[in-house]
Amino acid sequence: MSEQKQKPNLNDYITQQRKKSCFAGFPLEGKRVIDISSVIAAPYCAALLGDAGAEIIKVENPMTPDALRGWATHAETGIEPYHAYIGRNKLPITLNLKTEAGKQAFFDLIQTADVLIENMRLGVMDRLGLSHDVLLEINPGLIIGKVSGYGMTGPHAHQPGFGTLAEAYSGFSYLNGYENTGPTSPPIALADLTTGIHLAYAVSLALHQSKRGESGGQVVDISLYEPLFGYLGGEFIGYQLTGEIPKPIGNELRAAAPRNNYQTSDGLWVAMSCSNQKTWERLAEVMGQSQLIRDPRFKTNNDRIQADSRIALNQIIKAWVLGKTNQEALELFRREGITAGPIMSMKEINEDPHYEARGSIIRVTDPVSGVELKMPGVPFRMGDHSEANKKSKLRFPGLPIGCANQVVYRDLLGYNQEQIDQLS
Repeated sequence: MSEQKQKPNLNDYITQQRKKSCFAGFPLEGKRVIDISSVIAAPYCAALLGDAGAEIIKVENPMTPDALRGWATHAETGIEPYHAYIGRNKLPITLNLKTEAGKQAFFDLIQTADVLIENMRLGVMDRLGLSHDVLLEINPGLIIGKVSGYGMTGPHAHQPGFGTLAEAYSGFSYLNGYENTGPTSPPIALADLTTGIHLAYAVSLALHQSKRGESGGQVVDISLYEPLFGYLGGEFIGYQLTGEIPKPIGNELRAAAPRNNYQTSDGLWVAMSCSNQKTWERLAEVMGQSQLIRDPRFKTNNDRIQADSRIALNQIIKAWVLGKTNQEALELFRREGITAGPIMSMKEINEDPHYEARGSIIRVTDPVSGVELKMPGVPFRMGDHSEANKKSKLRFPGLPIGCANQVVYRDLLGYNQEQIDQLS
């Protein structure tokens, strides 16, 4: 966290953000997304579309804001870390979809939109009178990105969906961790974030076939479990071929060895992946144990991944790495071309010169607290690396609930103050 800066007027700030020239030349320049979703998966999709230049209008019920706003709020500044990141590039408005005025405002927004992102339980939109068919009739070019736990079809379609359940259902949790510790869920919202990325990809494809208000509208149906299940394709195919159920294997990779995390003499850790034959042979030579190259247990990758071979090889590498400090090991790896590197904490990432030089971390100012935040930047580059030519950008962090009401309802929909007051 950095020093505080002068706090701008939020209405002026939002108006400026809408007019900024940084939208010009972005892949989704001129596209408008209505985001009525909550928590992480679907909102992350909207955030990614916003990175690419789309205008994102975030809709929340004034009485029940997005639950993400209450995740680990910082007491001193009031900053909501998860919302600051997932809510980026979005203009937050309040709207009660259960009132007639709220429904009409929503329909007016839909007429101006290219995309709707939603993750309500199956049937809720229908009960509100906002079914997909109704929305596509209002705007035949609308792309509706629908996130649910198990998809819109199948026997589990009406079951509630949460990322933790999806990680379990996808097969990931079963394979994660160690065999003697039981299934392990990830320490991040892995299923949600994976789904958000896949939905952003699908919506971007659909936008190539649509024209706002005219044609090409469709529903993109994505579940929380299928994108993560897709990551396990090799494991699933392997089961089909062998009939053997894959078991948790810790930090290793079932199909390649050596691949593990190893502790150095000073208590720090390095990650290593040397399954490539030439790299493995180089590692054996660097360890001063070139005889391992000819050892029938370790000659090929298929030899090394056998259970007994894997255990023996890990013991050899573990003992060798433990004889070096972290710095000694990393310097040797880099000099000798060994594919290994440091296991980084958040503190180390915050201080890392490569992260800084590449722009992996960016700085944005929270307009409410005036605090400058460091946040992960967009993880890819298009064109050259100059600021003027970036095709995607995190422009501002998540903003307070309803703070864009005046700008969106007045400037976009032409509502008068009495109408705006009804909706907030």
